[in-house]
Amino acid sequence: MSSEPTPTPEVEQQRVEHQHATTTDVEHAPDVEQDPDAAPTPPAPAVRARGLVLTGTRGPVYGPVDLDLPTRVLTVVQGPQGAGRSSLLLTLAGRMVPDRGSELTVLGEDLPRRRAVVQRRAAVAGFAGVDELDDSVTVGDVTRERLAWLSPWYRWTGRVSQERFAALAAPVFGERPLPRVQTVIWDLDEVDAMLLRVTLALAQQPDLLVVDDVDQVHDSGRRQTVWTRLEALAAAGTTVIASVASLDEVARMRWWAAPEVVNLATGPHAVPAA
Repeated sequence: MSSEPTPTPEVEQQRVEHQHATTTDVEHAPDVEQDPDAAPTPPAPAVRARGLVLTGTRGPVYGPVDLDLPTRVLTVVQGPQGAGRSSLLLTLAGRMVPDRGSELTVLGEDLPRRRAVVQRRAAVAGFAGVDELDDSVTVGDVTRERLAWLSPWYRWTGRVSQERFAALAAPVFGERPLPRVQTVIWDLDEVDAMLLRVTLALAQQPDLLVVDDVDQVHDSGRRQTVWTRLEALAAAGTTVIASVASLDEVARMRWWAAPEVVNLATGPHAVPAA
């Protein structure tokens, strides 16, 4: 039966001295005090881009663009048709890949390397060919389809009742009356259709929401309703980035707090809306 060797007096002395030194260091370690008057550390930006460029088969789509967009606020991207607004927003949502050499971080994730993560954390609304609504089905149908898409394959989604739809849509519509789940999409007005697309996007519970072409709601007075609701969503904690073609949109709308503004391009086509 083996036994551990007995340490020599020299080894035992070294052990005791080491324990004494460690204890002394801990006892005399300086206390780190928090300054109660110190300003809190600002949150990391939701989007940081340097030299962001996208080139298509017909030439430049946008860029180079430098961005520092704060988290949990509304950012309005203003730019004329053809300036690459939609492509820029899809890039920020991880749905398009910029040119090599572009530096882009979204929600703390490097793109395009972490595209899959950003796609889970960022939702899109208002994009032609991406989240367009089928005019022939009902509000309940499109909501059920969206929930089924987001659910595991083994989970039964079931019929969407008015109460279930209200739980999803109330934060988006605010005090505006909710559409009935039996309403056909064709019968929705522009504001309700846009807010429904935002509702379906938020069913993903994203940290970032990107909304394209807000001026598809053509009347500026009714478009104010959409901006007010997007501003409310940002105030509630979701980072919102939305685009519009009119370069004087921010100046013409009313805001609780001035949004961040990105003017994507200028030139002969960048004219204010009538």
